[in-house]
Amino acid sequence: MNNYHLTPSNLGYFVFNATDLPAWKTFLQDIIGLQVGSKSNNQALVLRIDSQEQRILIQQSDNDDLAAIGWELDSEESLDALAIHVESQGVDIQAADSDFCSTRAVEKAYICTDPNGVNHELYFGAAVAPMSESFKSSVMKGEFLAERFGAGHYVAIAEDKDDTNHFYRDVLCLRLSDYIRGEIAPGGPVLDATFMHTKTGRHHSAAFAALPFPKKLHHFMLQVEDMNDVGLACQRCKDADIPFFMELGHHPNDQMFSFYVATPGGFGLEIGWGGLIIEEGNWEVKTYSQPSDWGHQQGAH
Repeated sequence: MNNYHLTPSNLGYFVFNATDLPAWKTFLQDIIGLQVGSKSNNQALVLRIDSQEQRILIQQSDNDDLAAIGWELDSEESLDALAIHVESQGVDIQAADSDFCSTRAVEKAYICTDPNGVNHELYFGAAVAPMSESFKSSVMKGEFLAERFGAGHYVAIAEDKDDTNHFYRDVLCLRLSDYIRGEIAPGGPVLDATFMHTKTGRHHSAAFAALPFPKKLHHFMLQVEDMNDVGLACQRCKDADIPFFMELGHHPNDQMFSFYVATPGGFGLEIGWGGLIIEEGNWEVKTYSQPSDWGHQQGAH
């Protein structure tokens, strides 16, 4: 059944739990180049990458992991339609109250949970910062690729591949981009990953794979508009002795030039440039045999 009309517009925000907010602030603001939002306090760190008030919310917690993903819908009508569909698939979904919406800086939201224990927050009406508070990085040369394409992407760790596939594609109505099925490195574990996109066409906003990893996600990705900002961020990470998951390299499926480093939460952050934007009527689903066509050498972590 084709429910593409219900597909979210984009992945609007990330919510992470964290045991060390100051470490996250230093990492994301000073090393990566995000801007700390005005609503940050000693219990929550709010971060910006574009005109929206918040794209990443990091909550003080007793664990370090992914807490929630926010999926943006274009209107209240489309939001309600997707919520009704989610419930029709046998998934419990609840309307968020006004206090919750205030913490997420949105007008209206619903919350459901996937088979891997991650909350998915469907919403519309994200708050935009005043023009006098335009996004400004203290270290970047250019800007992040965000706005209508959303915050970025993430790769979830799937406990059950079939259940996870059903949730993302049949419940959330994300659209299939492609697959990678092959060894992560010669003689290493085999990657079996599924990549999915939203209406605005970032090659993938979400992907999942059954990997031996102790978190609910392997990594999340932020994309820059200037290729130099990949190299500059890579150098800042090296200068700060931040552990690398993977060195500079290139992915064959989304054409992303990127590197991966360890976050204070123990999962990865990919900084990338050049990712494909999918044109829905002109896209062929393919299966790739390798995650990288050059580079991306494994780091120690």
